[in-house]
Amino acid sequence: LLTGKGQYIDDIHLEGMLHAVVVRSAIAHGRIIGIAAEEARRMPGVHAVFTGREIAAEYNGVVPQVPIRLYPVPEIAPFAQGVIAVEKVRYVGEPVAIVIADTAALAEDAADLVQANIEPLPVVADCHASVSNETLLFETHGSNVVVTYTGQKGDAPGAVGPYTRMEKFSVHRHSAVMMETRGLVARWEERSAKLTVLGAAKVPFSTRKALAGALDLPLDSVDMIELDVGGGFGVRGEFYPEDFLVPYASRKLKRPVKWIEDRRENLLGSNHAREMDCELEIVCERNGKVVALRGKAYVDAGAYMRTSGAISPRNVAQFIGGGYDIPNVRIEVTICTTNKGPIGTYRGPGRFEADFFRERMFDMAARDLGIDPVDFRRMNLVRPEQMPFPVPRIDNPVNTDELDG
Repeated sequence: LLTGKGQYIDDIHLEGMLHAVVVRSAIAHGRIIGIAAEEARRMPGVHAVFTGREIAAEYNGVVPQVPIRLYPVPEIAPFAQGVIAVEKVRYVGEPVAIVIADTAALAEDAADLVQANIEPLPVVADCHASVSNETLLFETHGSNVVVTYTGQKGDAPGAVGPYTRMEKFSVHRHSAVMMETRGLVARWEERSAKLTVLGAAKVPFSTRKALAGALDLPLDSVDMIELDVGGGFGVRGEFYPEDFLVPYASRKLKRPVKWIEDRRENLLGSNHAREMDCELEIVCERNGKVVALRGKAYVDAGAYMRTSGAISPRNVAQFIGGGYDIPNVRIEVTICTTNKGPIGTYRGPGRFEADFFRERMFDMAARDLGIDPVDFRRMNLVRPEQMPFPVPRIDNPVNTDELDG
């Protein structure tokens, strides 16, 4: 890298390579009346425009879904994202078509000609408004609430002490802005029925398995190649809609296809993270010994549950106690869907949020009790002789056969 010999995804140039641009919804919530793409298809240099309904027609009316890679509890399944919108869009930036042309510039020009006729629906932009279910993102499911994880240990509801305090905390939405945005080059070899995808990152074996399944290919017919990567932070390398759409286009056209995410797409289409709030109560003895932590948290998961989106909520429920000897813990973490970009993992998912909630509460309790905040923490730390120390258990079952790796 220091000598300039690194090879990133946009450094790849293959003979006969075409370029892809994803057409994205400008509407946060709406029904797709139709996608007008004929003018774009007639442009010189444009090889194809694929829409959701055209792709769905090849899959018995239902496009493949972005898989849940981690903690795939069954409650999540109804909220999975299709690889392209077919009947409805649920966030700004959701793919509605993909344009393939001789150059990226031509593909961008053609994408501007694709007209998405979308009937706007009321937008749900707040998790607490979401739980009222007045506007449903998934009408057939009947609720915007995905699942509630309950982390518990001891008897937190029944715990009492001379000092209690309840506070509300929140963490705003984050995302990673990597120096190198996401990108892929897919190459389908018709003679050998072999698909090679360059630009894999983070979990190439999981992505390979998901892609092979979506394209109905044997696993050994798909190779995922990881090149140099200009930043990831948990956001990059999960299975996204583009991880299906670009290889799909290559296979259909029997030509290599490259897609490079621009910065606007990076902010719209990549996983977001962190957005949650909680009401947390602490119970202490007068000397500062923590008796219990209890409360409720709400996680804004955005429009869909995909790949690793369940991990942050799960981790808050399980790790709210941190490295402290707290005998009684109970926290309910409710995941809600809204018309925002879907969430995933980002830099210590769930642990960052749990640490922030707990440590702010500790500072407040220490101040109220007149105890130095360092001494307050020291007296509550797990001691070596207590190891292995049990953390709160999650009461939701998980099918461990589906966990990756």
